[in-house]
Amino acid sequence: MESIYYYNTSIWTIAVNGSFLLSALWLLKKGGASSTLRTIFGAISVLWIILINYVTMNKLLIPADISGGVFYAITLGAAVLVLLFFYSSSIKKVFDNVKQEDIQWVHGIRVFVASGFLMEGVVGVIPGWFSIMDGYLHVTSGFLALIAAIAVLKNQQNKKTMLWLANLVGLIDIVIIVTSIIPRLSRPLMVDS
Repeated sequence: MESIYYYNTSIWTIAVNGSFLLSALWLLKKGGASSTLRTIFGAISVLWIILINYVTMNKLLIPADISGGVFYAITLGAAVLVLLFFYSSSIKKVFDNVKQEDIQWVHGIRVFVASGFLMEGVVGVIPGWFSIMDGYLHVTSGFLALIAAIAVLKNQQNKKTMLWLANLVGLIDIVIIVTSIIPRLSRPLMVDS
């Protein structure tokens, strides 16, 4: 794999993360968060995006030859820590004030995550089978989120069903993707050129 592909797809990933950050800040504003909370959240998020990209690109924390089980434990542990922080902080109260359709619109951005995975598969940054599977799952999840947002906005009778379906597919997407990374991690994640 040529390093220019890795660099270009990394730029796409950072741009998508940036759009999620802007969307999260918008949701915080809609939920009535103070400007101080939004500033702190934004600063921590920018630092997180920089840190995670730097650490990943330089293999500082997670080496390329890490076992799948260890990677899965790290990923699951990080997700649990984020959820614990979210539910124990004032951010949860703010998001409780946000309309469900607004949350689902932001969830729909996952279609851009899907395009990133598909691009990475085409240029060989990640295995093709993985990029197709993850791309389709993210597209499906994002699309269902947009349909759920419309159902909620129009107060359709099936709105709760659509919300459950969109979130269930999103959860299944995450579980399948993280679980399918495990066999891949028995080999190096990327090949240096």
